[in-house]
Formats: sequence, structure tokens, C-alpha cells
Amino acid sequence: MPKRIPTALLAASLAITAAGCGTQAGADDPVVTVGAILSMSGVYATLGPAEKNAMTMGVEALNKVGFTVDGKRRTLEITYADDKSDPATSGVTALREMTQAQHLPVIAYGLGSATYVPQLQRKPVPMINILDSSFPSILDKDPHLYLTRGGSHTYVPGCLAYAKQKLGLTSIAVITAKGEPYGEGLTELVRKSAPAEGLTVVAASEYPLGATDYSNAISAAVAAKPDAIYLSSVTGVILPVLKQLRQSGWSGPVFHSSGVNPNQAEAILGEKFSTFMVDNFDCAGTLPTTSKNPAAAAFARAYEQRWNEYPQDLTMWAYDFPFIVAAAMAKAGSTTDPEKIHRALPEIGVPEGTVSGWIPSAKNTLFDNRGARTASEVTIFCSQRHTLASAMTFDVAEGKVVDAVFNADACK
Repeated sequence: MPKRIPTALLAASLAITAAGCGTQAGADDPVVTVGAILSMSGVYATLGPAEKNAMTMGVEALNKVGFTVDGKRRTLEITYADDKSDPATSGVTALREMTQAQHLPVIAYGLGSATYVPQLQRKPVPMINILDSSFPSILDKDPHLYLTRGGSHTYVPGCLAYAKQKLGLTSIAVITAKGEPYGEGLTELVRKSAPAEGLTVVAASEYPLGATDYSNAISAAVAAKPDAIYLSSVTGVILPVLKQLRQSGWSGPVFHSSGVNPNQAEAILGEKFSTFMVDNFDCAGTLPTTSKNPAAAAFARAYEQRWNEYPQDLTMWAYDFPFIVAAAMAKAGSTTDPEKIHRALPEIGVPEGTVSGWIPSAKNTLFDNRGARTASEVTIFCSQRHTLASAMTFDVAEGKVVDAVFNADACK
């Protein structure tokens, strides 16, 4: 088993500064190298840099005490590659380099699951996904894929439940980025979940991914006179749509599942971002800044102090990636054999030192059918303080929201 990081040491280790990349390690090398393919540039660049920042902190915290595999103390390094928001080309090239040339035994990645399947069939290696909660599930695509968050079916219904139960709304329109898998999956889930939560989808309009004029899609959605509008896609895609939507005169509630934070909103929407973000509700994983988990809260403070940016939910999962790798390698008794590590991953418990507040499976393992879970929540943008607050935490069972807990006056 890997050495365990005492709780008191966790907060201190979060602030350590060290490098996080390296070269290939052999079976007897005390330094173990794994890979990470992230979107550092392109349309998904709101995701990759934050993931890398958090992974850097996780590696530092893990290496403070190290971990033991087959009786030998190890430390971890990560080799990073930028998929340039284009997994089908840059991402696949990076995966081939990491698996065929560098022989790295584990790969973390953010997006593009389907594009990696042919390569995985030729050269199997466990790939641990930090983000790709697209519907249908990525876990159906290949048995070597693992997901460190609940799929979008575990949080999209929360938007609809909050709209109905808290705001008293009865109808919603959806605007989708056509050709963007995450956005298209979100729209399908809204259609499926709305009846169970007591809402009617009165319109569904689209715009091409990469467009800059969304007026036709906005006009079609608004013309249906919905009580609210749901924007389907990731942060960098939906925020320009939100801006034009508000500028068109829409002042009603806007829902999405993009994980947008205040820094991103200001960077994309401009200095008047708080005006556009009024009545914005985001349904996704719990944020470290709103979590009641002390480890997550400590991580949030350390992350914001170090990187001068608001931590997203994905930063917790990225931070925990090194600990997951260490636990799997310890269980497998190998730092180099991808198949042994693949077989060990479903058997590990929630590793000590992690901050995400994982919900263990019924077997007390981290992964349940190769998917890990954390709680879900609806956050609201607080325009007076330019920050986010938790409006509702919840779980989803059989497609319907259960165990909803509302924060009566979240922004105060």
C-alpha cells in the first residue's frame, strides 16, 4: 500500500512548489513517469491549464511522502501534451508518442474519448479521464477508460429540479452548440429529464460550433416564451452565447453545466461580466470553494493563493489523479505494466491524501464500473461579490433528483 499522508500534512503539502514533468522511468527507477493529454490551447483552453495546475499540486503533495510499490519507495512525474482542443489529431499523436515511444503505463486526459479508442485497441493502456462526462457515457467506448467524476446524467437533472422546485418554473428552451459532443449530450439529457422534474422543453435551437453570431438560435429559443433557457456546452462555448442572449434583451434565468468560474466569466465577457451573469445557475460537480469537506476547502484556498484564479470542480479531480495512480500501482505491484495497473484500478479504495470527497461504491472502492463519483450541486453567481455560491446539493437516482438540499439565501 502507498504511504498515507496525515491530515495535518495535507494542508502544508498543498503549498509546496516543485516541477511536474519528467522522462520515462523503468521498473527499478524510483521516479515513475505517467502522461497527461490536456487542452492547453484552443476552444477548450478554459480546462487544460487549470487541470495542469492542479495536477502539479497533487504531484508535489504525493512526492512529499512518496509511495511504495513492491517494497520500493517511489515518486511521480507527469509528462504533459497539449491536444490543442483537437483530440483527433494532436491528441492521438500525443497518445501514440506516450504509449509507443515512451511506454508510459497510465495516461490522464480531458476530452476526446471516442478518438482514442482505435489506438487503445492497438496498444491498451489505462486512461483516466478528468472531465469527459459526455452522454452517452465514455465508459461504454472502451474497457480501459476510467472517469473521475459522475457522468452528466448525475448532474443535468439538478438544473431542472432547481428550476421547478425553487424557482417555480414550468418550461425551458435549449440552445446547443451543434457538433460539440458534450453539448449535444447535455441537450439529450435535458429532453429526457425534463418530464421527470415537471418541466416542458418548449424549444431546442442550434448554432454551428465555432460560430460568432448566435442570433438565429437565440431568436428561436426566445420566441417560444420559455421560463428559462439552458445553454448546452462548455465554458468557452456558452459564455459568448450568454452575452448575446443578454444583449438581445433576455433577462430570465439561464442554466448550464459548464463549470464557469468568475475569472473565466470576466476574461470572456469583459468588465461588465457580472451584469451578464445575473440569474445564472450552473449544475455540475461540487466546487472546492463551496465544499464542506475540509480537505477540499484547504485545497481551494491553496489553489487560489498559488495560481490567483478561482478553482473549478475539475481541479479537485485533477489534483487527485497522482494519488489514484500511486494507489493502483501499489495494488498492482508494478509501475510499468499497463495491464496489471488496469486490473488494479477497479480494486482500489478512496486513496488517502485525495481532496475530492469521493463517494465510495457499495464495495467501498473508488470506482464503480470504472466511474468515480462526487456530489453534485447547483451554483448561483453572486453579482455583488463576483463569486459563486452553492444553491442546492443533490444526488440522482434512476434519472430523477433525490436528496436535494437547498441553501435558502446562498449569496448572503
